[in-house]
Amino acid sequence: MRDAQGLSARDLAWLNGQSVGQPLQIGQQIKLPHQAYLDAGRAAKNRFLALDHYLETHDGRLPPDVANPPTLVSQILDTNWQRESKNGYDFHIDIIARNRRTYVQLSLAVSPKRSRRNQAQAGKPNRRGGDDGGHFIAARFNGPSDRFNHFAQNANFNRGSYRAMEDSWARELRAGHKVFVDIEPLYEGTSQRPYQLNVIWEINGKKFRKKFPNEAKGAEDGKR
Repeated sequence: MRDAQGLSARDLAWLNGQSVGQPLQIGQQIKLPHQAYLDAGRAAKNRFLALDHYLETHDGRLPPDVANPPTLVSQILDTNWQRESKNGYDFHIDIIARNRRTYVQLSLAVSPKRSRRNQAQAGKPNRRGGDDGGHFIAARFNGPSDRFNHFAQNANFNRGSYRAMEDSWARELRAGHKVFVDIEPLYEGTSQRPYQLNVIWEINGKKFRKKFPNEAKGAEDGKR
């Protein structure tokens, strides 16, 4: 018999009309709910909790789709970000310590500083075997060595298309141009490893944008 996911001893006792501590008898038949029933019940409970939280945080207003409100996880993670300022840069951090948005005017570092420890720990426990400890803002641009400026980054992506973009920024800065960068990491659920980075940068008033999947294939949908 497969284990029923989401079934507690208390649920099973209630279904069979006996107390949790009451021992089963040899040969006793017990009722077991179908997994689909358990899944449906868990989904209904999650929707109720999500709707209740939405109403509480939106002055009693209903979400656009009442039957499918934003999940409780997404509502909590997508709000109440804390701003961390370091080296003149602002990072917006969610409640599980992930960087969610960075908007900066870049500068070149005289003496770049790194944290090998934070690079090695970046993205755990969701870090993959082929990942580097990447920086949202590189050390050569005065990116801070704090944990929030690090993420688990596919090594080919880090050393390929992302580095090429950073090289272009460095050239512009050395030429005396102003470079503004807006980085938005995207995550699945509570994962510490972003699956994509959306990057917009502006050089002397001209905007560029790229979407970088955090995979070996590098950038896609780049627009100039």
